[in-house]
Amino acid sequence: MTSRAGGTIVVNPFRSGELILVVDRKGRHHLVRLKPGGEFHYHDGVIAHDDLIGHDEGVQVLTRLGRPARAFRPRMQDYLLQMPRASAVVYPKDVAFVLMWGDIFPGAHVFEAGVGSGGVAIALLRAIGPTGTLVTYDRRADMMAHAAKNAEVFLGETPNWIMRQRDVAEGITDDGPFDRIVFDLPDPGAVASVAADALVPGGVVIWFVPNVTQIRDSAEAYTASGTFAEIETYETIFRPWDFNGPTARPARRMIGHTGFIGVARKRAPDEADPALPEPEPIDGAEDIDDDLGDAERE
Repeated sequence: MTSRAGGTIVVNPFRSGELILVVDRKGRHHLVRLKPGGEFHYHDGVIAHDDLIGHDEGVQVLTRLGRPARAFRPRMQDYLLQMPRASAVVYPKDVAFVLMWGDIFPGAHVFEAGVGSGGVAIALLRAIGPTGTLVTYDRRADMMAHAAKNAEVFLGETPNWIMRQRDVAEGITDDGPFDRIVFDLPDPGAVASVAADALVPGGVVIWFVPNVTQIRDSAEAYTASGTFAEIETYETIFRPWDFNGPTARPARRMIGHTGFIGVARKRAPDEADPALPEPEPIDGAEDIDDDLGDAERE
């Protein structure tokens, strides 16, 4: 990790108390909290924390069995896959899609319903930055506490995150209006009117559901509401590739279907078509009509 001080790039070595990522010789990832005198025990041996504290990211160390490993600071996707889970996790590939298609921007006022283990909230908080606000509703206090702990481990303090133990179906206008809304709920279509009331015109609502009947029902609900436009449905597929000398092929394992993502934008109400003025009479039109009538009679 680097920082800038007076225009100079400063490299920050690992510090005591920091969360790091140990990558073993087979590419497996392990999250480790550094502390003086601490040890990390795993199948390749033991790594002394003191061999990492004070060293730069990417340093290679040897276990006491002589096997190599490297240490980095975890990326967000590393942490989301490794953090403790209280529910099914939204995969990083889907979280990335939510950030891009939801157009989450620094300073945005964002609403989230269904906190899960906090993975989506962590991504939203990083994207909106310290000038943005995230408001999260969930009916379960234990889920909110678990998500808050996961976020604190990775992000530190998040004073711009407001959490309320509340059912989103009861409405969210007290905390709105919002630039963006994110739903991780079994039936996001049931709260389409709630989203419509809380979003600014042009605002984006985006939702994640695991199965095809849920995404069909939600897309139909947002269409039927008459308040949304640009209603879209996506599924993300994630396929890594392996390169070994002259050969290149897809990896044997890939992350296929994990869920569906729906997106919609709130539209402004359509203005009523103005009444058309009565046409001005044309001089001589009556004489023309009389002449046409005479011709038809003949």
